[in-house]
Amino acid sequence: METVFLETSGDRHTRLVGGVTAFERRVREVAKQGAQRVVMASAPLEPARALPIPVEFVAPGTAAPEGARRERADVIAGIELVDDDALKQAEWKLIRGMNKSFEGPVDALINWRVSMRITRWLSRRSLAVTPNHVTILAITIGIIASVLASRGTYAYIAIAGVLLEINSILDSVDGELARLRFQYSKLGQWLDNLSDDIVDNLFIAMVGYGLGGIWQWLGLAAACGRVLVSLTTYVSVYRRTGTGDVFAFRWWFEGASTSTDEVYDPKKITTWLRSFGRRDTFVFIWMIVCVCGFPHWVVAHGLVIAGVNVALLVLHFTVYRHRR
Repeated sequence: METVFLETSGDRHTRLVGGVTAFERRVREVAKQGAQRVVMASAPLEPARALPIPVEFVAPGTAAPEGARRERADVIAGIELVDDDALKQAEWKLIRGMNKSFEGPVDALINWRVSMRITRWLSRRSLAVTPNHVTILAITIGIIASVLASRGTYAYIAIAGVLLEINSILDSVDGELARLRFQYSKLGQWLDNLSDDIVDNLFIAMVGYGLGGIWQWLGLAAACGRVLVSLTTYVSVYRRTGTGDVFAFRWWFEGASTSTDEVYDPKKITTWLRSFGRRDTFVFIWMIVCVCGFPHWVVAHGLVIAGVNVALLVLHFTVYRHRR
């Protein structure tokens, strides 16, 4: 059994970094590295939530157990928490590492500059504000955007596009906050993914409705096609993994054991082609065209993506049926 001995200076280990004490964060880090037990040289502490491995508290100055690996409890992201400036540097460095390794291009280049600052601000608030609360707020904003888009005038559609982009940014915040505070849950995963599909498809349909004529039927067709693909994807992923992680879906030309990082490797041309169907990318484009007065692009783009995905889905199941 690997034991880690955590040392500290004064009460630095009790300082909050990203809404979690340095002590709790370090315990979770060493547990992830394979440690099975922690001995902490400090007065007993009560963590905000259950820790993954047992912790034994010993008096400050106690020698490390024989064979134990010695670590600092007051060093986060490689920065020792000697003062407030160091704490702020460690917190920001930590938050900058909360993005997904397989995030889309708009998230990687633009959205993080806003989302991570919101995440940092929220992390310092009460733990009562959870990632699920952020998701619900994002859903509400997305629905409001769709309602405004249905009005059909330039002003309403332009505002709707901006609100949808805000929804997309908050869609990053809930995941960043969950990873930063270790507030993962299956409910949160399902809520996050389902909310994206609900908001996007509703937005396409409502833009079409606002434009009227043939566009309302094209918008409805695009939304229905996307719903069909989403439902099929969720069922396939749930049967294989028991989760709602849509990134776990694999097309027939991808190995079932291929990791998400490999699927979205930025060196692959398919990754860049997929970007046109990544939410952060198309929502940003939708905002631009709505503000520029070309909302027809939203319906046309949604229809193209729906058509391509439906065709791929038919081919996907045809190939699997042939393989069997």
